[in-house]
Amino acid sequence: TLRLQPRHADTSTSSSSSFETKNTFVEKTLLLALGYLHQSLGGREFHERIRRFQRRAEEKESMASTEPLPQHIMALAIKLRADNDFYSQIHHLHQRGWELTPQNMEMLEPFLPCPKEADSGRVAIHKTGLGSSAALVTSLVGALLAFFGVVSLPETVDGEEALEEDMTLPPAGFENGDSDEGVATPDGMENNGKHKEGLKIAHNLAQICHCYAQGKVGSGFDVSSAIYGSHIYTRFSRRLVGTFLDGLDQEGSSSSLTESVSQQLVDIVDGTWDSTVTPINLPPGLELLMADVCGGSESPSMAKQILEWKQNHRKTGFLDDYYWKDLKRCNKKIGTLLTDQFASAPIRDGLRRDGVMILANRTAEQWKKPMPSSWHEFVGSSWDVAGKLIDLRMAIMESRQNLKGMGRAAGVPVEPDEQTALANATMKLPGVVAAGVPGAGGYDALYVIYVKGPDTCDGKSDRVRDEIGKLWKEWNRKEEDGGNGNTKAVVCPLSVRAAGFGGENGLCVSRLDW
Repeated sequence: TLRLQPRHADTSTSSSSSFETKNTFVEKTLLLALGYLHQSLGGREFHERIRRFQRRAEEKESMASTEPLPQHIMALAIKLRADNDFYSQIHHLHQRGWELTPQNMEMLEPFLPCPKEADSGRVAIHKTGLGSSAALVTSLVGALLAFFGVVSLPETVDGEEALEEDMTLPPAGFENGDSDEGVATPDGMENNGKHKEGLKIAHNLAQICHCYAQGKVGSGFDVSSAIYGSHIYTRFSRRLVGTFLDGLDQEGSSSSLTESVSQQLVDIVDGTWDSTVTPINLPPGLELLMADVCGGSESPSMAKQILEWKQNHRKTGFLDDYYWKDLKRCNKKIGTLLTDQFASAPIRDGLRRDGVMILANRTAEQWKKPMPSSWHEFVGSSWDVAGKLIDLRMAIMESRQNLKGMGRAAGVPVEPDEQTALANATMKLPGVVAAGVPGAGGYDALYVIYVKGPDTCDGKSDRVRDEIGKLWKEWNRKEEDGGNGNTKAVVCPLSVRAAGFGGENGLCVSRLDW
């Protein structure tokens, strides 16, 4: 049996120590990930790999004043850090006297801690809705798998000294240096087959950990995005993990795994899943900007209400399942536009050639108006590209209308009126293709797709991005909402950009100072 016990827990009583901080996502991920590793490697090899790491660490620190750990003690230190965009940075910007602009967000140092409440001293956590729990679980699973050498993952090297400080173990089968196949090298050579298999194992294990931690089988898309980057996802069948998760709940222990349960976990993770992943990317010349909207109403847990409505009351309008079916059609159209029409060489070349100086300087309404004849005499002209951008804009607007209508039918604020006003105002700016509410909807986030303008701030931003930031800054300055005394929400841009598919866009090994 594998058992986890908090380091400072008082085992003589049933109550936890006053200073113990629980994190269900961390604890349950550690339990399942270590259970998978212990079972798949075998107990002896599992402990040997930790000892091997300790020997390497002690050799590295042989000149340090700290004494090495006794031979009977094995320690594995894990440090968790979160990208700034997962949590609201409004406090840190105000603390520095900086305005809430895209440029200032880019200037913040990485991995800033969440602020603490002045009265209680507790950490004040304000999420931005980018899937932080899924990213936490996925990165923790990936780090453990890579550390123990069970999988080979894509790798990004940060700095010339990174390779010398590599403290992960080589992938299984290559411990003795008998081959370099499947291992990322300084030249960037890698075996895609090894990485594909490694990502599959990480995906399957992270999905199970995340389902276990949140107490349900969700869409799985947030975990899959953390693994692969941008893609179109079809979720795995619930039957693949449902019985196993139900068995864990019936055992009643959240801190131990029996050998039989660990073997079930290995069999499921290493087995064949029916989820699908189709790569999707924004074409060069289109950019993404997202906003953290704080201070508005709290977003309720809407997914459950929408699913209940879907099951019981979704026959709305002149056709059964109108909103649901039409939303599916719109989403499929958006995917086709990005993977087909915007993937064609003439359109990509036209966007690259004319996007910055022509399309980024005009509003979508101006894209519809007659242009000089030289612009629309060939495939991939400014006129042609503008037409494709309008098609994308209209498909996203139709998707928004269906989501808003579905929300009204279900009594859930999927796209609240406040967010509609902000999105529509943003869509009137030059270069903006579309704006809307991401994810499950609500009051706390916004996305914008736009045509990249001329570079500003030494290439860290561009003119269209800056103009969107100016609009949001003016939005924040309106102290009254329609004169009724309600304070407007604070809109803060995030520094996150659109990622592509695979490689460094998803789960990968990166070297950072401790």
